[in-house]
Amino acid sequence: MPLTSLEQQIHDAFIDAPFPADGYDIYAGQTDDDYGQPNFTTEHLPGRRWHEISPEQLLDCQSAFSYLRPDGWRHYLPAALMLEINQPYSNINVIWLLREGDDFAKQRQASLHATLDAGQGAAVIAFLEYYIARERNIHATHAHHRYAQAGMEWTEELEPARLEDAEATLEYWRGRLADG
Repeated sequence: MPLTSLEQQIHDAFIDAPFPADGYDIYAGQTDDDYGQPNFTTEHLPGRRWHEISPEQLLDCQSAFSYLRPDGWRHYLPAALMLEINQPYSNINVIWLLREGDDFAKQRQASLHATLDAGQGAAVIAFLEYYIARERNIHATHAHHRYAQAGMEWTEELEPARLEDAEATLEYWRGRLADG
């Protein structure tokens, strides 16, 4: 899928995701992470929708996703997906946001993920497919050299663990969409 098509799919799927009714936005979540100390380098403009948030504002609130309530998580998720597409390896780990969760986080992750409708779930799946293809390509392009420097022979079986995590996350979301 071309990148512009993926971005359009994410945009269209989430454009009507309502702003959190209680006003608890990414700045509030980040403030909670910072023990009530508002340590921001960007201006907080309350009520801004996910597509109005700049990459700098999103990065300023990188830990907020751990504190957002389900409606806030759903609202800001597309901004994190777009950031990963346009600025790979930012400090927001989208695979962590989308994964099923371990015993500790399973219930919370399930409540967050349940807020997405079928179109939003399909956009998440399309994003994960893109992410996995991108990571495989980057790894294959650069791995030969890195492994040679370490005195190792590279084979395709030597993929980074983040790919395994992403593939497991993709299977989880495919299952959610099929069951949904």
